[in-house]
Amino acid sequence: MAESEEVVSFLLVIIGILITLIAPLPVKDEYRLFIITTIIFIFLVVILSRFDERLKNEDNQIKDLNKRFKTIEELNDIRLNIKELQRKVFK
Repeated sequence: MAESEEVVSFLLVIIGILITLIAPLPVKDEYRLFIITTIIFIFLVVILSRFDERLKNEDNQIKDLNKRFKTIEELNDIRLNIKELQRKVFK
């Protein structure tokens, strides 16, 4: 949670600095607005792509853990079956 708050605050600071640097430029208001929106859009794309990458990594880790858990369950089932067979055979 703290990590996402840091990202948002960092994004707001960068956008604020860029807006204050662009505002005094002698350009038309339409161009100034276009520049500001493209900068904001670029930052959003970068942050969302990083977030997507982290989600994919977490998903891969979860899949690996599920595979391990399933194999452990299968091994436990095999072990229980062997014990049952031993009981039946050695009675």
